Amino acid sequence: MDQFLSAVFAGTSRGAIYALVALGLVLVWRGAGVINFAQMGQAMFSTYVASTLIMNEYSYWIAFFVALSVGTILGAIVDLLVMRPLSGKRSSAMLASPAMRGTIPVIASLGIVGILQAAAGMIWAAEERGFPTPVNSLGLTIGGNVMPFTAFDLFVIGIVMVVLLITTIFFQKTGMGLAMRASALNPEVARLSGIRTSSVRTLSWAISGAASSLAGLLVTPSANLSPNTLDLILIIGFTATVIGGLDSLPGGVIGGFILGLVISFVNVYRSPSDIFLAILVLLLIVLLVRPQGLLGSKEVRRV
Repeated sequence: MDQFLSAVFAGTSRGAIYALVALGLVLVWRGAGVINFAQMGQAMFSTYVASTLIMNEYSYWIAFFVALSVGTILGAIVDLLVMRPLSGKRSSAMLASPAMRGTIPVIASLGIVGILQAAAGMIWAAEERGFPTPVNSLGLTIGGNVMPFTAFDLFVIGIVMVVLLITTIFFQKTGMGLAMRASALNPEVARLSGIRTSSVRTLSWAISGAASSLAGLLVTPSANLSPNTLDLILIIGFTATVIGGLDSLPGGVIGGFILGLVISFVNVYRSPSDIFLAILVLLLIVLLVRPQGLLGSKEVRRV
């Protein structure tokens, strides 16, 4: 029973992180029609900033909020300086093909990953370092019994639940959130209605940067931080997005939790070497049964 509960809590905790990554990917896809493969590069860079502050004896929470701010700013900068100029080029022969218009931003996002990883290598000498947790990462002791979960597991699950609640309220109850939804649904109509879709798009990138930075801060304590640490998290987060639906925020979140539980149970009851096979089988089943994802619409745009 303890083994089962341990798998459930570990899977839910890690799934919450994958849900954050998926949330960021869906936001940018819906706002700009781009798969942001630079997302976890931004998270890595902002987590290095947080780690440096902590090493210089700043508190965890100061470093935490500075990292979120850095991630938000990086997301906005990527859109303003790279993605928006690319989307604005319509006269180039290379961009005349719709397929190329969709491919070039993706290539640009991969280039941004390389730039951020190189910058981290130059600034921090590609140093691999640990990252602290704000709460105890040992099994909780209740009534003299060691529980199959830790305070940090509960912290991760709790903070992600709060973020998802805030995100839901933002999109359903605020004017800017409704503007983002309208722009994602039909940019032309939204523009004609007076919505500044370019600003909404930049906000999507900024929120995505904050979500990815939060994911980086929460996952790094279980894996040493290095310029390439979060590459695997991006792959799993992208898979969660495809499983849940590329254009669905709830779908991406559900896909993240499903993958987290699948990985945890395979790790506990089978072998870590079977994890990628299990992910592939799950992805193939979803794509065969429901190609648009669990909650994706049939009109979803193709990458």
